[in-house]
Amino acid sequence: MNVLVFIPARGGSKGIKRKNLSIIGNKKLIDYSLDIARKLPKNFRTFVSSDNNEILNYCKKKGISSNYVRPISLSTDKSKVVDAVLHALNWLNKIENYDPDAVLLLQPTSPFRNLKEIKAAINKFKHKKIESIFGAVKMKEHPRECIKTNKSNWSYLKKNKKKISGRQEYESDYYFIDGSFYLSTTSFIKKYKSFIVENKSIVYKFNSDYSIDIDDMSDLRLARIISQLY
Repeated sequence: MNVLVFIPARGGSKGIKRKNLSIIGNKKLIDYSLDIARKLPKNFRTFVSSDNNEILNYCKKKGISSNYVRPISLSTDKSKVVDAVLHALNWLNKIENYDPDAVLLLQPTSPFRNLKEIKAAINKFKHKKIESIFGAVKMKEHPRECIKTNKSNWSYLKKNKKKISGRQEYESDYYFIDGSFYLSTTSFIKKYKSFIVENKSIVYKFNSDYSIDIDDMSDLRLARIISQLY
């Protein structure tokens, strides 16, 4: 099974300038994903999709080089990652005659991953012949404590069907898709134009205390604190 490890790293970001090259701990943000990819089997090919020469040149120094440059039209804030994946797959097939069986998406904005868990999820995907699997972590904020507001009132996000006296009585099966791990067959991605589909994709529960999706400066500051514990 040949797997494309797809690392999306566009240059633009409204929240943080040069986000993928931001320093977290003793390395750059994108390094966390590159380091995981480097420790995967040889049949996993690392591919960085970027529209930015600085990022591409940095990855080249790290041993990840390609003539591919992501089109500007697929590099905006509103661009979907899966569209960039599909474009890259078409390019690889046309230019290099390379057609992977599956794509592993490692988003740099979710840097803190456990290699042992990543490999376990990959093994499950392979041996169970799964078409789509993704990582999720236990939610810290329970839906029963979340509210939705507008100008005049508010309402619970999840309605209470019965009186609850303490958190220990809450349901315990709420998880959050943290964006750190998506693995799907190429045929699944092309069919659904997505890495995950409800009731078709398999959830892999990660035991992570440091899940984060870096979007703005407050996230970046938190990630720098986490990196000291990671």
